[in-house]
Amino acid sequence: MISILIKTLGLAAIILSLSLTYLFFKVYRSQHSVILLGLPLGFLLLATSYTFLGVHLFFYTAIDSFSSSLMWLRVATQTAGFALITFSYFLSGRSQKATRHNLLAIALWAIVLVICAFGFLLAINPSVIASVYSYNLLFTLVNLGLLSYIVFFIIRKLELATEGISGLISAPVAFAFIWLGQFSFLIYKLDGGQVALIGSQIAAIIGLALFIRIYYLTSKKVSPAI
Repeated sequence: MISILIKTLGLAAIILSLSLTYLFFKVYRSQHSVILLGLPLGFLLLATSYTFLGVHLFFYTAIDSFSSSLMWLRVATQTAGFALITFSYFLSGRSQKATRHNLLAIALWAIVLVICAFGFLLAINPSVIASVYSYNLLFTLVNLGLLSYIVFFIIRKLELATEGISGLISAPVAFAFIWLGQFSFLIYKLDGGQVALIGSQIAAIIGLALFIRIYYLTSKKVSPAI
């Protein structure tokens, strides 16, 4: 029963993250700003990470090398996604220049690179591949640090804003739920409790759902606080 619940929550996270990526792609087509370049790519990597996790949940008992390769890319793409989102907010505080990069081409290249990396790991099957579970804790701590920066950055922006923040207040709350998801996963890695694992997935889903809510509340208007 718990296994089915975990898989269902994982599928929900994939659907929500892909939907959010699509919405950010739509916004970028009308406003080519620095932050809107990083957000869709960052959430695309998060969607990729959730997808790897979903596949892992179905195959980890059958193929060890396959499962370990999935988990390496799962944790790597997740941290890379958070890092890209963080870097976008960092740049938005220093530059508001427009960018003309082809977002679709960049996204496709990113997916190709991830697939190639997966094939490479699966082909050479290095001895270090099984150590992903040992490094999971480190990746989670890095994710918490990146998300903490994002939350405080947005709160600071909202404090300085004089208008147009109704609805954007949900932005730090959404990131806070994703932070809570990472923290719950950290607790799970420390004590192995299933409640913490399920809580980490639920918190992430709430965070992703809040981002979709923000998109519609702002009527597709672009703001650096999103």
